[in-house]
Amino acid sequence: MASSETSLYSFLSPKFWPTWFGLAILRLCALLPYQIQMWLGRQVGYLTYALMPRRKNIVETNIRLCFPNLNAAEQKALVNKSIASTGMAIFETGICWWAPKKTLMKLHQLDNLDHLNAALAKGKGAIILASHFTTLEIGGTFLTQHIDNLNVVYKRAHNPLFEYFIRKKRTKNGATLINHKNVRDIIRCLKKNNVAWYSPDQDFGEKDSVFAPFMGISTCTLISTQRLAQITGAPIIPLHIERPTKDSIYRFHFDPAIENFPSEDAVQDAAAINHAIEVQIKRTPEQYLWAHRRFKSRPNGETDVYTKK
Repeated sequence: MASSETSLYSFLSPKFWPTWFGLAILRLCALLPYQIQMWLGRQVGYLTYALMPRRKNIVETNIRLCFPNLNAAEQKALVNKSIASTGMAIFETGICWWAPKKTLMKLHQLDNLDHLNAALAKGKGAIILASHFTTLEIGGTFLTQHIDNLNVVYKRAHNPLFEYFIRKKRTKNGATLINHKNVRDIIRCLKKNNVAWYSPDQDFGEKDSVFAPFMGISTCTLISTQRLAQITGAPIIPLHIERPTKDSIYRFHFDPAIENFPSEDAVQDAAAINHAIEVQIKRTPEQYLWAHRRFKSRPNGETDVYTKK
């Protein structure tokens, strides 16, 4: 297990050499102009998914289920844009970790903190509902330039060397990291009127979850957001970070706090969270991370949607 105090000498064995090679390439690419990095990212995305047909099938299945109104050609186009977006996120990680602060400030525009500030004024902390978009890493880095008390709730990386760099670079950029299983620390941070960056839109199985509608599909949804809000009184502020398509300016969209939340109905609250995420997805559907099995768990009687027919 790697910690922020782990020595890099711990990662000199041959099994880490491929990771070192990838990080070195990413470090060098961070010196390139932004538009070139994004072009390279798109090519890496296409290549990666060409070599990973199972992962591509997940993307295709998710988009087919969530956008039944699109015809086959439109769905394919969205799949390709999503794949390119995933590759671009890799190079954005390099920007987050190695670009100078001056460069980071030039790359984004943050001018609508009003909803977040209004939530913090209540003294209960604030939960930023930051869904799993491919802009997640760079968006969090940008936000640390404006918020001093940002606590990022995250899941540890499987690769210990990559985990080392995640912790080192994110904390250097000003964030406090909290393991997603450490509920007590999340509660403590909110009770100190801090901000918790929280992304509950993944399928961790039916434990501590309910089935609620998401993109028109009954989806296994964590109830942890409701519980955190019940315990702390923290408002839920949806956030969407939009990658630029024409210029190089990332834009932030803070929405008002979710109203009448939490209630006493876990399914109703889960549906409210899912709806807020849907609103974000519809802004830039190609930038959402469609590569995870969001519909892995199914209600009784339903079959695995990711099995090729």
